[in-house]
Amino acid sequence: MPLTESTKHKLDTLVQFIIGVDLAVLLVIFLSSQFGVSFPFPLPGRRLNNPLALLLILFSIRGMLNVPFRERYLGTLSKLLTCTPHRFYFFAFLIAVQCALQVMWFAYPENFHWNLNAEQGYGTHFAAIQLYILGLVVMITAWADCGKEAEWKEKLPWYLVAGVYFYIGLDDCIGIHENFIVWTRRLIPEATVFHFIHEWLWFYAPIILVVIIFLSRFFLKKFRYSWGILITMFVALTFWVSVLLLEGLAKSIVDPMGLDYGRLLIGIEEGSEMFGATLFMLGFSIHLKNIAPGESPTPNGQ
Repeated sequence: MPLTESTKHKLDTLVQFIIGVDLAVLLVIFLSSQFGVSFPFPLPGRRLNNPLALLLILFSIRGMLNVPFRERYLGTLSKLLTCTPHRFYFFAFLIAVQCALQVMWFAYPENFHWNLNAEQGYGTHFAAIQLYILGLVVMITAWADCGKEAEWKEKLPWYLVAGVYFYIGLDDCIGIHENFIVWTRRLIPEATVFHFIHEWLWFYAPIILVVIIFLSRFFLKKFRYSWGILITMFVALTFWVSVLLLEGLAKSIVDPMGLDYGRLLIGIEEGSEMFGATLFMLGFSIHLKNIAPGESPTPNGQ
């Protein structure tokens, strides 16, 4: 049963209130953890990742409830992706942040705030936000490509792609895959072969293979008109596959070689994931720009 406008308005007001509380929690935790600011009340936590994940979810819920709000922020995002010079500044900003995070990781490797591999690290927060934006970009592109009123069989592949990015961002933010490590070490602690690599890879590997095949087919089907977009997408996918290979090497091969090698691997691994996400976003933005009113798709993209 569809919600009435009155119910949507009340729920939207409630969501806005929760967003305000969540932002306050984020600010308190940030000031306490980064600058050591003390407060006359118990802290609501010590990590930013869980409130951040909640914030992204709340923004999505508000977007579903409040159409003007959704159209406004998606319109702004679309402008950043397709209009010059906005798109140049936007992607330059993403790359600059990634470079800065790499510099801080190698400059302060003992500081967990700059640890690219930790859920409480700023690198993880950035990666989660970027993947959330990437999911939104896919949704915007889907609606522009096939229309909001298109049949589900046309929209479903786009929504599945967006879902992949949303889930990976959520997993990065709250560490869903880390639970597999804890569970398997409790259930089968003596299985040496099983624990040779990070345990979560055994569970995710079949799903990852299906996702890689699905994304490859999707890219070939949707972007075959443009070699530029295809190359961008498959380079991005290659970066992400390299992350999995590095994860496989990390536990039993690289980590025993020493901290310096481990830090280098983490820098390459997390950098590949973030830059790959940026390339995915770039590819979708080129397609979105190509199909915008007044534009015509070109063989090599824009």
